[in-house]
Amino acid sequence: MTMQNRLPAATTWHYLATIDVNEGRLREAQSKFRMALSIQQELGDVEGEANTFANLAALATEIGRGEMALRLYIISVLLMRDISHPNLPQVERAANELARDLDYGEREFTRLIDEVIEAYYMDRGWGIIEEAFANAFWSTWE
Repeated sequence: MTMQNRLPAATTWHYLATIDVNEGRLREAQSKFRMALSIQQELGDVEGEANTFANLAALATEIGRGEMALRLYIISVLLMRDISHPNLPQVERAANELARDLDYGEREFTRLIDEVIEAYYMDRGWGIIEEAFANAFWSTWE
């Protein structure tokens, strides 16, 4: 598949994941968001990457992984700031509300941001994603 065909593939994976979220198929959604993110990072699509991190954060929140969701939101906010993304205010608001819900003070929140930046530079956020969704959907019947 050529580079030109990869961006529409990432967009398609992202939209399919969104449909899965709306239909309550959260395991499938996170898998498709991962596919989209992998392609977006490969192509250097920072806008798509930022959107996907925000969606993964919302998904992590939905399944009760608030601490990890906050880390994913932080990545999204930082990426969105770099490119002046139009969704930045909404994602910042979601991150700040979650930080308040988790009782983060300013000092703790700043420390967390530093940790997330370091983690992102190590592996582009994949370790945080792995931790956020580890065993999240495990069931003997699924």
